[in-house]
Amino acid sequence: MKHTVIAALLAAGAAFAIVPDAVAQQSATARSAPQVKGMQKVVFHVTENDPQKWNIVLNNAGNVQTDFGKENVVIEIVTHGPGINMLMADSKVTARLATALDNNVALFACENTMRNAKVTKADMYSGISYAPSGVSHIIARQSEGWHYLRP
Repeated sequence: MKHTVIAALLAAGAAFAIVPDAVAQQSATARSAPQVKGMQKVVFHVTENDPQKWNIVLNNAGNVQTDFGKENVVIEIVTHGPGINMLMADSKVTARLATALDNNVALFACENTMRNAKVTKADMYSGISYAPSGVSHIIARQSEGWHYLRP
């Protein structure tokens, strides 16, 4: 009988030792997989001519797609001012731009900025999109209920 009680206590102790790990795993999964309903639309706003900043934005876009699922999000990165240099054909982040476009992240250059900087579409990275005004494009997206992010 003494052995039966000890075996039962050991089994109960093992069960309790497993439960915290399972709870921790469920908690970690819940944190890493946000629960939202419907299609999410996100517009990122970038004005910096800085590869480090662009890498952060491109990482953020990829993370959003991973967290929500590519099929559940629409992402646009809109740039104006000095930021359009990162969308030029000779940009330091062209490999990352290619990956973003392959993953259905839309990249928008402001045509107002391009005109003021005397930059043409021939100077820009192939496959990007254009907005007559980057700022107006962002305002329109926000009025449509898009999430606005400026990393």
